[in-house]
Amino acid sequence: MRLLLAALAVCVAGATNALTITFDNNFPNDPQSGLTTFQGTSQGFTFDYAPVYNFGNQINLHDDNGVLSTVVQAVNGTKFTAQSVDLSGLSRVFKTGSGPAPALGTQAYNQWLKAGAATVPTLTFSGLLNGATVATQTFGPSALNTFGFSSGFTAIDQLLITLNVPNAVKFPFGLGSNTVWCDQWCGEFNVDNLQVAPVPLPASGLLLIGAVLGLFGYRRLKTT
Repeated sequence: MRLLLAALAVCVAGATNALTITFDNNFPNDPQSGLTTFQGTSQGFTFDYAPVYNFGNQINLHDDNGVLSTVVQAVNGTKFTAQSVDLSGLSRVFKTGSGPAPALGTQAYNQWLKAGAATVPTLTFSGLLNGATVATQTFGPSALNTFGFSSGFTAIDQLLITLNVPNAVKFPFGLGSNTVWCDQWCGEFNVDNLQVAPVPLPASGLLLIGAVLGLFGYRRLKTT
């Protein structure tokens, strides 16, 4: 009976042992994955990062020569469940007022530059399975916080992270009314401490239980 309980413990261990991906990289020794990006490996998962915004232990998605999207996946290709992630985000997107521009350099002009309601950058997480999207969640700019994923992110094989930036003018010069603009750059998000859980293979668990039951029965026959 103790053998059977041990086998059951092995089978369910994969479902209960969560892993935290800290996105540590090894720049400049990591392989280059694109013109301005490198591929890091952390806790057995790969991801892309831009060395210009390399903080060593997180992914920084940035619209000014940074990473705009990246895929997180296991090196061995196994499925996993995304449970939670630490996020912080910043928006530098603004919108001018609806009226004509006041005199340049005045306080009224500076207030007019940011008088409108602008669409802020967002970050979208997409759970993929065999190339098809099975779940999505989108987050806006915020202070550092931990966010949970829905049950749709269960048993995926890739997690696509995408920075969404609105169309905007990059500098506040010669702007008209109701114009969306960015103060040098539009936004950034920092992604860290992605908690995932492995997905056990049901067939292997059944085979293991069957083998243990067979062994247990065989030992009982020998003792009778």
